[in-house]
Amino acid sequence: MVGPELVSALDAMFLPFNRSDAPGLTVGIAQHGKVLYRQGFGLASVEHAVANTPTTRLRIGSTSKHFTGLLALLLAEDGKLDLDASIRSYIAELTGPGGDPTLRQLLQHRGGSRCYLDVGFLSRGLAVPAKGTALATQVRQTGRNFAPGEAMIYNNGGYHLVSIAIERVGGASFEEQLKQRLFNPLGMVNTASIQSDYVITPGIATMHTRAPDGGWRRGLFMSEEIRGEGAIVSTVDDMLRWAEHLRTRDKFGSPATWAALTELPTFPDGSVGSYALGLMIHSYRGVRIVHHAGGVVGGSSQLLTAPDHGLEIVILANGARGCNPVELAEQALDLILAEHLAERTPTIAAADYQDLLGDWWSADTGMIYSLIDEKEVLKLSVCCSAQTLPLERGTGGQVVSPGFSTGDIVIGLDEAARGGELTVRFGGQSAVYRRVSKDTADVEAFATAAVGQYYSADADCTAVVVRDGERFVLRCGDPYGQIENELICLGEMVARVAHPLMGGLSALSFAKQDGRMTGFRLNTERTRNLTFERKQDN
Repeated sequence: MVGPELVSALDAMFLPFNRSDAPGLTVGIAQHGKVLYRQGFGLASVEHAVANTPTTRLRIGSTSKHFTGLLALLLAEDGKLDLDASIRSYIAELTGPGGDPTLRQLLQHRGGSRCYLDVGFLSRGLAVPAKGTALATQVRQTGRNFAPGEAMIYNNGGYHLVSIAIERVGGASFEEQLKQRLFNPLGMVNTASIQSDYVITPGIATMHTRAPDGGWRRGLFMSEEIRGEGAIVSTVDDMLRWAEHLRTRDKFGSPATWAALTELPTFPDGSVGSYALGLMIHSYRGVRIVHHAGGVVGGSSQLLTAPDHGLEIVILANGARGCNPVELAEQALDLILAEHLAERTPTIAAADYQDLLGDWWSADTGMIYSLIDEKEVLKLSVCCSAQTLPLERGTGGQVVSPGFSTGDIVIGLDEAARGGELTVRFGGQSAVYRRVSKDTADVEAFATAAVGQYYSADADCTAVVVRDGERFVLRCGDPYGQIENELICLGEMVARVAHPLMGGLSALSFAKQDGRMTGFRLNTERTRNLTFERKQDN
């Protein structure tokens, strides 16, 4: 599909977002250096009734990450940074396990250390901490998600640490180095790294979130020190320039640097990951794509390229209702490269595994995995996250959730259908999971044992389990704020807590002695084994 026919099809795709009373998005699509489509839809500001245009600046969130990876590689070219040295070599304050990973492992989300953002979400919700909290939180950790290199869990904190290392060796602020070494050479005059939403930035769209009354609220990120993990503000015009340079690579960087940017890691079991240095690489319907999405409070984005076809797609959104830039980019790719695409990977019918749907918990790992019927397709949820993962038939009859934000997760579906226990393999470790459900849990026994105060030194967070009529509530607080969410009992030793800020829930696995809970381990999709101990009663 080309020419006017393509433009009409794309217009039809994006027209639902072109509202005069709601935020929207901007779109840029180019092929072989020629712009095919360039439009703005909806409002940049509902408050001021200003429309989005291709020159509107928006936050790109985690799409920023590969800029950080490339800047680190350029400093390695200069001999100022060693990506295979431990992060402790550059941040001596990291005396605990958080200092063990190499810079390359952190950039590949294979470092295993905990993320300051996730710990903060759990501890205080949307409250904004003081500057310096990001590093202090990671310095404080005595535990970690896994040993460096063993697995992959998406981790914004690793990119924050690499940003600090870049700043300490690069002779200028991290933000200025991005400008001088990456943005300026390509004429990206509307692109900058802005650490805080509280800073007035000319030309930037307001990020929007839905208010409980159906109106709109400003989307303000709960940190004033976002850096290489997701701080870039840009336009679709600038991002198309950048995406083209990801193909041409003619302004800066050695061939070895550019090769390293997209080199995929190998895990200890020999499997190859799909996440390089801030970019994901995999096959979409037989076409190789390089991409990375981004999300901020009230905004989302996607950068997708199909290098073998010279195609670049950029979508930046500021809160448009029902907008998923990842899905929209794939739909655009379907239109443009239709004749080059293979059949879609077959899905697994949920009807074939109806008896296995629901929550599964392991006392060994403390994790909950859920099998979900999503529009008649079987999907996987980690710690009851609202963000479900696809499942595919792998080699040897295995069922695999391909690793994008985590490494591959292998599910023993057929064995569970025969034997009643579910085996899950992640990061080279296998564990047996058993079914849990709020419908069969002994709520009274749980209440007697669990109500009380707990404290996590790693999070510097006090957690209080209280009973509120028929409900249980988990109240968490740290020196900067508090958050309260409903706690749902799933069994004698396990509960989950609704946590909308993290797109899902947390799994709490309790330890009991003499009929009383002595503490619990908290797990989420991105945080593992965060330990809370019961505080002594007054």
